Amino acid sequence: MQYLAIFTSNPKFKTDGMPSDFQQRELEDEAQVQVLYAEGGLRQAWALDTKDHGAVVLFEAESPEHLQKMIDSFPLVEVGYSVPQVLPLAPYPAFAKKSV
Repeated sequence: MQYLAIFTSNPKFKTDGMPSDFQQRELEDEAQVQVLYAEGGLRQAWALDTKDHGAVVLFEAESPEHLQKMIDSFPLVEVGYSVPQVLPLAPYPAFAKKSV
């Protein structure tokens, strides 16, 4: 099953500013994106086009638990700097095979 996850910065950092280790964790996140892509769990990733840090990721997962393990593997999520919103995806009806 495919899932769309939107990762945004934890709202508390909008007022407090980003932690000093944010950039290092962000680099670690990018490395994890490459690992998950190579394993086939991460299909595509985009950076949000805003001044805020964030990303949109398309995942392929066997179950919600499998997806959660992938999401939890991101260093920014692990320390609470990034907050994911997950949307399960279903086939678009216009492209679904219709029975006659």
